[in-house]
Amino acid sequence: MRRQHYPFAILGTLITLIVVIVLGTQQSFGISIQKRERALTGSPTEVAELEKLYQAALQKGQHEVVVYQAAMDYEWQPLWQAFEQAFPGLKINYMHLSPAEVFNRLDTERVTKSHYADVISYPVNNIYDMRDKGYLSEFTPVNASRLPDYYQSPDHSIHFSFLKVFGLGFNKNRISAEQLPLDIQSLLKDEWKKKFEYGAPGGGAGTADLAFIQLLHRKAMTEADLETIKNNGGSGATQEMGTIALAQARTAVSPWVYLPPLARQKALGVPIDIVYPEDFTLLVPFGQAIVKQPANPEAAKLLVTWLLTPDVQQLFAEKTFSYGTTTGAPRPAGVPVSVKNTITDPALYPEALSAQLKVWVPKFRDLWTQ
Repeated sequence: MRRQHYPFAILGTLITLIVVIVLGTQQSFGISIQKRERALTGSPTEVAELEKLYQAALQKGQHEVVVYQAAMDYEWQPLWQAFEQAFPGLKINYMHLSPAEVFNRLDTERVTKSHYADVISYPVNNIYDMRDKGYLSEFTPVNASRLPDYYQSPDHSIHFSFLKVFGLGFNKNRISAEQLPLDIQSLLKDEWKKKFEYGAPGGGAGTADLAFIQLLHRKAMTEADLETIKNNGGSGATQEMGTIALAQARTAVSPWVYLPPLARQKALGVPIDIVYPEDFTLLVPFGQAIVKQPANPEAAKLLVTWLLTPDVQQLFAEKTFSYGTTTGAPRPAGVPVSVKNTITDPALYPEALSAQLKVWVPKFRDLWTQ
């Protein structure tokens, strides 16, 4: 009689194992079988690697990527939504932190060994300092070859996936496009005194700092001209607040105005516009990197890789008014073909610019605080 129980016992054990395996599989992979609403793009090898990183993240219980970035959240919501459509079960946990704030936070996380960040995204004037302080880890995305070498750091810790776009903004109720100063020397003339406003150099956003460095390098202006700019122009706010001053006609012209908030205001019917003469066009490289000991390593690698895909390079132009850095990336609407995402002068490569900023920012700060 006892032997007759063995088949049933074995059968019961098998059923139990099957139930455990099925339930375990559902816990590990159930999210991954949700319907993907956005296709993956790139070569077959690149797509396979994206899928591999995605599945690895889910298997290890990683369901978010924590991103620290120096840009307003609403500017990037369409991008994060696209990520979640491409990788169901993963989400972006976004934190807008100024450069000063992010250094303090990363210092705290390193000292306490309580790691929260996964990916940081900061401009050329900050991200190399983060590398030099030892915050970043090395990672080479499978599609990194889509980038020119100068948009990647030699140690493979930083990859610049997009450029922030700046141009010459103007209020159409105060001035017509035909009346605009189309180079820096025209802007320095007395007729434009107190009619333009820009973000002060000397740190912070770094926009004017980068613009002045490039103008000085091209010999479009001299160091003596810096004093004229300071005296003739208004040293106002940057980014969104700079656009508001222009929209309210408190200034007629804004050199190196940030495209995304201006484009949004223009779409609402505000009488402002932007053009791109060489002296007032600025493309600021934004680099992405994975921090050391990220909370969600596979998910972090997935995001950094995904940012270099053709799909996202298109999204940069269409949704965030940024300019992707891969070869052939599309421009944001209205940016002319004369504005290119390539750099021909090694002195203006991102790492070279970072070095020049260390020399020039203290000089700018001293001049503008006199």
